[in-house]
Amino acid sequence: MVYIDGRTHPANLTPSAFGHSIGWWDGDTLVIDTAGIDESAWLERWAMPHTDRLHTIERVTRTDFNTLKYELTVDDPGAYTAPWTSGYIKEWTPNQETFEYVCQENNYGPQMMVGVEGGETRRSPVVP
Repeated sequence: MVYIDGRTHPANLTPSAFGHSIGWWDGDTLVIDTAGIDESAWLERWAMPHTDRLHTIERVTRTDFNTLKYELTVDDPGAYTAPWTSGYIKEWTPNQETFEYVCQENNYGPQMMVGVEGGETRRSPVVP
């Protein structure tokens, strides 16, 4: 949940797997500030290290009608010597259907998913 009602992070934040997120608009960009993420959560699928000092800033911008720019800044003085930023561009393709994705714990085989480039091809998709 991202609170966009002007509140700040609680003074005595109890860490949790998803942390506490607040957001606001900076022009055409949605900014999401998350703190209080405990060490039970993964930063991403390959388990990059982080500590309970992790603080992230996400920026989502619609650069044109068909394009979203996503940027993530990671600040975790317990795991990294300096903050770092990464991101990607998502483009909408007309007439292309998205595949069904079922999030599963310990899903280490994304290449086995139907519809993923380089993934499995089946006559009928199997939903686990």
